[in-house]
Amino acid sequence: MVWFIIGLFLFLGLISGFFFLWKIPIIPRTNVNQKTASVSIIIPARNEEQSLPLLLASIHEQTLRPLEVIVVDDDSSDRTVQIAEQFKATVLSTKSHSVTPKGKSAACWLGAQAAKGDWLVFLDSDTYFVHNDALRAIASVFVTNKENGLLSIQPYHEIKQFYETLSVVLNVMVMAGLNRFSLFRDKLPHRGAFGPFLLTTRKQYMQTGGHYAILDSHMDDIELAKLYKKKKWPVNVYGGQGSIHFRMFPEGVRQLVNGWTKSLIHGAKGTHLLVHISIGLWITGSFLTAILLIRSAVPFEPEVFFIALAVYAGYCVQFRWLMNKVGSFPVWTMIIPVISITAFLVLYAWAVIQVNFLKKVKWRDREIKT
Repeated sequence: MVWFIIGLFLFLGLISGFFFLWKIPIIPRTNVNQKTASVSIIIPARNEEQSLPLLLASIHEQTLRPLEVIVVDDDSSDRTVQIAEQFKATVLSTKSHSVTPKGKSAACWLGAQAAKGDWLVFLDSDTYFVHNDALRAIASVFVTNKENGLLSIQPYHEIKQFYETLSVVLNVMVMAGLNRFSLFRDKLPHRGAFGPFLLTTRKQYMQTGGHYAILDSHMDDIELAKLYKKKKWPVNVYGGQGSIHFRMFPEGVRQLVNGWTKSLIHGAKGTHLLVHISIGLWITGSFLTAILLIRSAVPFEPEVFFIALAVYAGYCVQFRWLMNKVGSFPVWTMIIPVISITAFLVLYAWAVIQVNFLKKVKWRDREIKT
């Protein structure tokens, strides 16, 4: 009976890994010759001297030239402003305007008010376009969508340092949490959008109240999507593989911890129960198969060990399949999935403590009240 229960959990866990992140649509690199409206790119930035040059350089290389690039400096203490000016961007400052509270939403609203384009693109500073036709390809998809609603893209995560591999499960959960990419994606209620890239028309943005209506929230992607849904306008989301990539936390482990903490709890709210259950079963199965493999190895029990090894290999291959959907993570990370899952659980627990007990999280040297 015990072995039957164990086997059932392992089977359900493996199946669940396919359920919660079955298919992520990406921007095709075709049909890029459609006429598009004028585009204003708005980049909120606070202490982004490391990331900003790559993004601005990639914008300058685009075959679809934006009408303007606006960098909104959110009280930076580094060379963010100087770098933006070197790339001939229009620079605005939240410090010289009366919008409160400060933060990303305030910076986006300030940029939107100054923008002259018919379309508004909001880009995080750590993103960049992968090829010269990327913006044109995205614009073509928006035209195909009848220039209606919100088009959102979650960038593909590029990895350069060992500590960044801790983000693999977190990236998977961000995608799964929107309910849009599961096996039952057409039957589950869709939610949210992705903050790193948002495209909309100026007209619809202003009619929703834009970022001004959500100034108190640090989850602009979730809240902005709600505004569009209230208007019954579509929110279309895509994966960024092959169009928009990013390196999320290049400054070290502390930045990674703070960045994920401010997003995890609020991002999990609204995730469908079926998706939550499937994630729980997958995590349970991953730990269970690792425990079973170790237990059958010492002392060595060949009948159990080789079965456990085969199941463990199945989980590893599936883990690789999942991570390839969200980022360019090293191959070796697939060998011990429980390490990445443990990192996710620890960060999630820390997020619970900060949001529900400490009532604050820290990001870019600012305390954000929760």
